[in-house]
Amino acid sequence: MNNCMIYVFENLIQTTIICSLGICLLLFLKRYLFKNFSKRFNYYIWLIIVFRMLLFLFNYTVTYEIKKSKRVRVGNNITQIDIPTDNNLMLYVAYLWLFVTIVIAVYTFIKYTRFKNLVVDVSYDIDDNDVNCIYKNLLEELNIKKKIELRGSDELISPAGMGLFKSYIFLPDYPYSKDEMTWILKHELMHFRNKDILIKLLVLSVKIIYWFNPLVYIMSNRVNLDCELCCDESVLNECSLRDKKEYALALIKSIKLSKNYQSGILTTEFNKTSLEIRLDSIVKNKGRSGIIIGILVFMISITSFVEVDAQVKVDKNSNEVTKKNTEVIKNNPNDQFQTFLYKDAPSEVRKVYEEKCKANGRIPKDSDKIEIPTKYYNELKK
Repeated sequence: MNNCMIYVFENLIQTTIICSLGICLLLFLKRYLFKNFSKRFNYYIWLIIVFRMLLFLFNYTVTYEIKKSKRVRVGNNITQIDIPTDNNLMLYVAYLWLFVTIVIAVYTFIKYTRFKNLVVDVSYDIDDNDVNCIYKNLLEELNIKKKIELRGSDELISPAGMGLFKSYIFLPDYPYSKDEMTWILKHELMHFRNKDILIKLLVLSVKIIYWFNPLVYIMSNRVNLDCELCCDESVLNECSLRDKKEYALALIKSIKLSKNYQSGILTTEFNKTSLEIRLDSIVKNKGRSGIIIGILVFMISITSFVEVDAQVKVDKNSNEVTKKNTEVIKNNPNDQFQTFLYKDAPSEVRKVYEEKCKANGRIPKDSDKIEIPTKYYNELKK
């Protein structure tokens, strides 16, 4: 159990380092290169980082060799030449991370459940036939087959979508015109069509797991912004300048009516995120799709899942091992040893060594050196 916990935590730390560099690189590219690509590309490119962080157990390991080494007795018959690591400290930190992660996850789940239940319980049916007719036409226009209930709400002061499985769109009791209502409902339905609530859930999971990494919070805020920009772009695809103007005015009105409002988690809103950036994005033409770039970035990210065992000076070590064997046999004819690298050791030796490592809370590595008395080695082979 302890070995498994250490393994998980080591992979987590390696992943957070790799993905932190990835987040910084992606922010840089989005500022200077990806700004010429579509908002959809800039939004979904984050999924490469998100999935990599969620799949942290599929990580590569880097084995390095310490020049200054000493001999550590692992068992009565096997000696490993290596510097032991303080696994106890790492184990304590790993359990601390796990405890905080569970606390945050439970708190978030309870908070979301209570918020959603409250909003749903106090919501009401919308009797306005015009609004219901607009909503029905938009469902057909966007080809949305999933059942998404349209409800009125006094608890929310901004139009919002909620619910991954049982979904809702909530409308506050504001005097929107038909055109404004059309744009608002189309925006919220587009969020469901783009699976934005699912993506928000994935990003929230990353925040819970990597609660200690400040770059994750920066990424989360940027994903929320890119989510709204992508939704705006999807709604206004192939629309005229007049339509864009009407959409922008509806957005401004919604923001004025819900100023300084903070909603619950895992919701999509018509007014959330920076107004200036969104208005500037609305009037601009759609950028390039960036599919080829996205595929290249994805292929590069795949390499981080490959398990790599970086052997440092393996040949030299092998020569030293051979030389050492000769010296041991020459100087101590009555106390001869067999010395192996773990990756080259016979299965019998590997098995005994693995048992000793397990008892000491260690994970064997290919570059570990093992010394075993020749007499005991001969007994193992029988």
